[in-house]
Amino acid sequence: MLEPATQTATAPAAPSLPTSPLAARAEAVFEATSPYDGDGFRNHCRRLFLFTEMLLAREGTPLARDLAYAIAMCHDLGIVSREDTGRTYLERSRSLFAREMTGYAIAAPQDIVDECLVYNHRLLSVPNLSPQADAFRRAVQIEHTRGLLRFGLPKGPVAAVFAAYPRDNFDRVLLDFTWRTLRHEPWTLVSGIFF
Repeated sequence: MLEPATQTATAPAAPSLPTSPLAARAEAVFEATSPYDGDGFRNHCRRLFLFTEMLLAREGTPLARDLAYAIAMCHDLGIVSREDTGRTYLERSRSLFAREMTGYAIAAPQDIVDECLVYNHRLLSVPNLSPQADAFRRAVQIEHTRGLLRFGLPKGPVAAVFAAYPRDNFDRVLLDFTWRTLRHEPWTLVSGIFF
């Protein structure tokens, strides 16, 4: 009698990430700026990119894939950057992006890039916000609710992103983010996150 063939269970392949010069630059900036060990912070940025990409595709909103990835990789770096200016860490992330991506082709108007970086943590909807920036804003909410909010995205693909890019030590990173914000710029909780 023949033995049934055994199948090896393998994890699903991680969704692909951009590899253009702009995307590679964003990766390098992230690695040079982030003070955190582990994969938690990096995977957070990658999940944000993938959720944003899913929302953009669902709604037919154009944004170059490598630009969306670069924005996602830089969106929180203002909270740990010492070289950039701005009243809030969101504004410093915008400053960092402008400084570090000088010389790279950015395939979107500057105001859309700025909105994506400054309004991504806004909990409430923002009047007249570009659809690209609103996709980032909602993607952050998908990320921080661990997929409880999905804004019309199917549960399976959202869960697959969390599985492919696990949280690792991201809860510890969030705790440090909160401490940094409360200690150095508590006004950001009102002017930046809620309003």
